[in-house]
Amino acid sequence: MLASKKTTQYVFYVYLLLLTWGILFKFETNPAFIRFFAAPRSVNWIPFSEPLIVNGKIVVAEMLFNLIFFIPLGICLPLVKSKWSSWEIAGIGLLLSLFYECLQYILAIGATDMTDLILNTLGVCLGLLLYQLFRKVLKSQTRKWVNIIGMIVLGLAYLILLLLIVIGV
Repeated sequence: MLASKKTTQYVFYVYLLLLTWGILFKFETNPAFIRFFAAPRSVNWIPFSEPLIVNGKIVVAEMLFNLIFFIPLGICLPLVKSKWSSWEIAGIGLLLSLFYECLQYILAIGATDMTDLILNTLGVCLGLLLYQLFRKVLKSQTRKWVNIIGMIVLGLAYLILLLLIVIGV
């Protein structure tokens, strides 16, 4: 079961749900605070020109989150779509990121930013490199370990979010 393609697909779909929640709903657990069409729409076309600045300091964490949140896409997608090349997977990562950025603009949530598009796609590419490393080290056990790690990480993330909902944060 842990080494099955079906399990990988389930892990992948649960990851996509979490990714969508994070990008579109900013992990908000209180529906009253989810506000579509509330913020002014803006597009930053110049990469790294307008980072998030809080109290006069650049928030590097937000840029790192963009990179880190797309790494699992580069690790899981080759296991879900084994016939796709690395270029196709990177292209799908770029298109998915572009889709999310366009949705943020249409729904007027967050900021549509070229930097996010670049870092998200870079995260997919980094995930592809990690996938290749896993294949070299773990060989035929790659799918099993990706599934195990994915279930643990996703389980913890959803548990934390469930706790936040229960305590009303």
